[in-house]
Amino acid sequence: MKRLLFFACLLLPAPVLAQTTASPSAPSDDAVSSAAAHAAEAKDVRGEVPIVAYTYTASGASAKTFGVQAYGLGLAASGQSSVIGGGAAVWGSPIERLTIIVDGQRNLSRDFSPSAAAVVRLYGNGGEGLTLGALGKFKIDGFGRGADGNEVESELEVGGLLSLASSSWHLDANAIAGRGLGDEGEMDTEGRLRFGRDFGSWARVGLDSQVRVRVAGPLTLANGRSWDFAAGPQFLGYFGNFFGSLTAGPTTMGLISDKVGWTALVSVGGTTF
Repeated sequence: MKRLLFFACLLLPAPVLAQTTASPSAPSDDAVSSAAAHAAEAKDVRGEVPIVAYTYTASGASAKTFGVQAYGLGLAASGQSSVIGGGAAVWGSPIERLTIIVDGQRNLSRDFSPSAAAVVRLYGNGGEGLTLGALGKFKIDGFGRGADGNEVESELEVGGLLSLASSSWHLDANAIAGRGLGDEGEMDTEGRLRFGRDFGSWARVGLDSQVRVRVAGPLTLANGRSWDFAAGPQFLGYFGNFFGSLTAGPTTMGLISDKVGWTALVSVGGTTF
C-alpha cells in the first residue's frame, strides 16, 4: 500500500501535488484590521476640504464623500463701520473627480451672496506631486456692484487649479476669470494662492490670499480702485473627521474708502471618509 501511494505521488503534476499538500489560509483578523487602518490613514481630512478661505484645491474631495463647514467673517477699517458676516458651505463628490460646492453667506459688502461651484480634477490623484483641475462657478454678487452702486450683480467664473504636495509642504494656486451677467459687461480676473506646512497629524500653518482686478466694464469700485485683495496667515487644526481654521490679515475687499482694513475668517466643519 505504501508503494502504491509513493508511485501515485510521483505521477501527479507538481501544481496538483502542491495543492493537495498545502491548502491556502484565509487572512487573519489582524491583517484585515491593518489593511482597514491603512486605508483610513490614506484619507486625511486635510485633503478632503476643497476650500477653507480663499483658494481652491485642484483635487476637490474623494468620490462618495461629503462635508460641511460654517464660518464667520469680520471686517474693520477706519472711516467706516465694522462688518460682521458669515455663512455655510456644503460639498459632495457624487462621482470620481467631480466635487460640487454650494455656499451661502452675508459677505463683507453686507449682501447675501449664494454660489454654486464645480471642481473637476483633470490630472493627478490629489496626493503627493502635481494635481491639476478646473473650476466652474455661478454666484450672486459679483466683483463690485452695478453702475449705480447699489445693484447686486450675478457672475459666471471659470478657472484653472493647481496643487503641489511634497512631504509636509503644500501649495495651491488658482487663475480665475469672471464675467458679470448684467448690462455693463463687467469682467475681472483673479489670482488665489495658498501654501502651508503640516506639523504632525493635527495642524497646518501657512498663508491664504486672493487678488482681483476689473478688466472690462466700469473699472472703478466703491473704494475708488479697480482691484482689491485679501491675504493673511492661516492656521488649520484637525482631529479625526473634523477641522477648524483661522485666516486673518489685511484687505481692501468690502471697503468704501481707499484705505486698507483688516479681516478675519473663522471656520469649523467636518467631512466623511
